[in-house]
Amino acid sequence: MDLTPEQLAAVRCDENLLLEACPGSGKTRAIVAKTLRCLDTVRGTPRKIAVITYTNAAVYEIENRLRIYSATEDLECCEVSTIHSFCLNYILKRFAWRCAEYPAGFTLLPSDSDEFQAIVAAVCTAHGLARDAREEFQNLNRDLNGEPILGAGALVTAAAAHAFWQKLHEAKAVDFATIIYLTNRLLTEYPSLARALSCRFRWVLVDEFQDTTVLQIEILKKIHAAARSSFFLVGDPHQSIFGFAGARPELSEGFAAQIAARRDFQLSQNWRSNPQIVAQAGKLRPRPVAMTSAGPIAQDTVQPVYVHAATPFEAIEQHFLPALAANGIEIGNAAILAPSWFALINVGRSLRASGVPIIGPGARPYQRSQLFARLAEYACEYIERRNPRLLRNLQRELHRMVSDASETDRMDIFSHAGRTTIYRLLRIAAALRDDNPSAEHWLGAAATQFGAQLVADGFLPAAAAALLSQSATAMCAQMRRNYVNPAVLTVSDLGLFAATDRSLRLLTMHAAKGLEWDAVALIGLNEGQLPNRRATSAADLDESCRLFYVALTRAKRFVLYVSDQSNWRNTPSRFLDDRGLDLVA
Repeated sequence: MDLTPEQLAAVRCDENLLLEACPGSGKTRAIVAKTLRCLDTVRGTPRKIAVITYTNAAVYEIENRLRIYSATEDLECCEVSTIHSFCLNYILKRFAWRCAEYPAGFTLLPSDSDEFQAIVAAVCTAHGLARDAREEFQNLNRDLNGEPILGAGALVTAAAAHAFWQKLHEAKAVDFATIIYLTNRLLTEYPSLARALSCRFRWVLVDEFQDTTVLQIEILKKIHAAARSSFFLVGDPHQSIFGFAGARPELSEGFAAQIAARRDFQLSQNWRSNPQIVAQAGKLRPRPVAMTSAGPIAQDTVQPVYVHAATPFEAIEQHFLPALAANGIEIGNAAILAPSWFALINVGRSLRASGVPIIGPGARPYQRSQLFARLAEYACEYIERRNPRLLRNLQRELHRMVSDASETDRMDIFSHAGRTTIYRLLRIAAALRDDNPSAEHWLGAAATQFGAQLVADGFLPAAAAALLSQSATAMCAQMRRNYVNPAVLTVSDLGLFAATDRSLRLLTMHAAKGLEWDAVALIGLNEGQLPNRRATSAADLDESCRLFYVALTRAKRFVLYVSDQSNWRNTPSRFLDDRGLDLVA
């Protein structure tokens, strides 16, 4: 594995280390290289390496790279997971019986599940919360005392948060915030559990360390106190954007000081963005060691563009899409980012009405959380393009669907038998498309025949097969409510929702963290949106600036900055004027 001198120096350091990595600096490569180096210290022993990330996408990326560079048996020495999965698998599942709240166990309710949404809706109604507040329940976090962490201008109240957790308790369920809270409480009440974790893991590697919350820091402190683990922490204080969840840059700095971590290592070369984008990012957030554009992208000369348009859609239609064509950028390599998903919905609907394939708010005319939705989308995309890379996604979605439908964790879907079943399902999918390409016909028939095949192969109980057909029926009903005729929608159209390389992506700036595209349009750059009108303190305003910085540095070649006149009160964001990028006179 080729490493830059900066990456190599960090990887070779065997002391506790906090590595500051600028955007596009190859931090994932450094983490993988460090993991490979650490394998030498645990190979042939019962100890392991914990690699903790903050998204499942990052987990898959690191796992895939480790498979390339290491032997199969070495992978058993590495536990690559999100912080929530780590706590769930190594503490909470094993010792929840010690918690008075869950003596008989619990289930995890993901935020896109119908039961989670029903609880949120009931709490919002009971506490008179606006519909806009519902999204905030997905990101609720707790402090050391179990109290909710509510950011500036939060729509959710403390009383509503406690009511929400009480309803989860009554349903014998937990959310992600409760996983972290109960884990820390168990480690506090039973120090032997922390010692066991420290003995288990010789190295603890943490990605995106700037986004670590108070409770997560406390968990790491308890592991460190047992004095059996070493730490390799990678982060960037300029990309700390989850203050509403309890993350603050000073938390990571405080932990680094406590464990005497070295701070004299930097990754300052940006291999993602061209010099023009890097220069504007440097003006927005100056760094002690200046970020520089490196590699082939450093020869790119495309300039960012600012427009103040009548509406965001006008800016996308008249400026962004033409710029993609002019610079030879495929639509699947482009994204539209906004401070909130509200700003994306109308743009998404207008783009979809114009025939532009999109993924994101306003894209799907049905709920992605539907049981059959994601498996159906990936199956349709595979039979349209025969891309073997989609097979792994199909396995994951089949595992998710079967686990949800049968309430059992069927890991054997990732075996040879599971792969055989997937090929059988794809044969069914292709035959049904050839018979009738209508999405409505295909969904109904595929749900029935997929269910029968999964029952025959032993992956679903017969009683659960009907759930697939119910989901397909619900998807078609939701399409009609959103003024989309499922009889006109095609199998190819369904596949587009899974085709990230053929569709324009629409995401919030928070959701774009860790991703990259050749071209990015930043919309909603108005005062009151970025920074949000509820951000009044210096800390809130600085985090808004960091959010803008993160969004800007997702782009490789082209950035379109968009402020708009859709509301008479709109003025360009302060980050666009002489207090930021100096784009506005």
